[in-house]
Amino acid sequence: MRERFRKTERLTAHADFTRCYRQGKRLRTPLFTLYAYRQGHGLARLGLAVGKSVGNAVVRNRVKRRLREIFRRHKALLPARYDLCIRAAPASASAGYEGLATAFCEAVAGLWPAMLPPEQGPAQQC
Repeated sequence: MRERFRKTERLTAHADFTRCYRQGKRLRTPLFTLYAYRQGHGLARLGLAVGKSVGNAVVRNRVKRRLREIFRRHKALLPARYDLCIRAAPASASAGYEGLATAFCEAVAGLWPAMLPPEQGPAQQC
């Protein structure tokens, strides 16, 4: 399976972010807040919000690159038809790739029961 991060897997519209924040399930970690909203499309999509409180432009872009890579590598394990919005916390600037990946897997596992109907099984491990 190809693991590209396609344009169709990105959240870009302000309305999509707002819907995800207001109507989605939320789980906070020390590094970020993950929002998950079930939408009608076939693919899981990712939206990132990394504010200036995280650091300067170099630091913010590093955090975004790492989070996109984590999503890209783990998207096969995620349920389809969900918009995932990640709002980075200032602590994410000092976290390495492994720390962010662990936090992402734990957050997805924590939200998994709310994301799937009861007839589907438990989440696969990241």
